[in-house]
Amino acid sequence: MSFFSARDAETSLSCPQCGAKLHIRRTCHEVYMQCPACDARFPLAKFIAQADLAMEHFLEGVYCDRI
Repeated sequence: MSFFSARDAETSLSCPQCGAKLHIRRTCHEVYMQCPACDARFPLAKFIAQADLAMEHFLEGVYCDRI
């Protein structure tokens, strides 16, 4: 049993800059999207309308004041 949520998850969404699969990541203060290939970072709000199951599952374990 784990008491902590994951800090990173791969999504099915593509990076607008290079096309690689984006990861959703969290810190103690925020959640954001980041491309592991080109290291571009994007605000989560830009991708909420396109949320896939990986994002939804990841966000279940994040406090709403981080979003």
